[in-house]
Amino acid sequence: MKTFYLLLPAIALTLTSCETTGDPTQGGLFGWSQNKADQRIYERRDTLYGVQNDTDYQMRRTQELEAQRNRIQR
Repeated sequence: MKTFYLLLPAIALTLTSCETTGDPTQGGLFGWSQNKADQRIYERRDTLYGVQNDTDYQMRRTQELEAQRNRIQR
């Protein structure tokens, strides 16, 4: 019984120190958080949209510069 009382705080400390995650590869059974997973998805989607917008801008800029080069070469 004495061992149980010694292990009880260790078990409680272990369970309360677990961090939840939104990453399914790191969450485990008790560490999963749907809210964190949703937030992770939104952040990645925002990053994707930002990169796509930048890519579109760079492609338009390239076309403008090529058109300008063609006008100068004529």
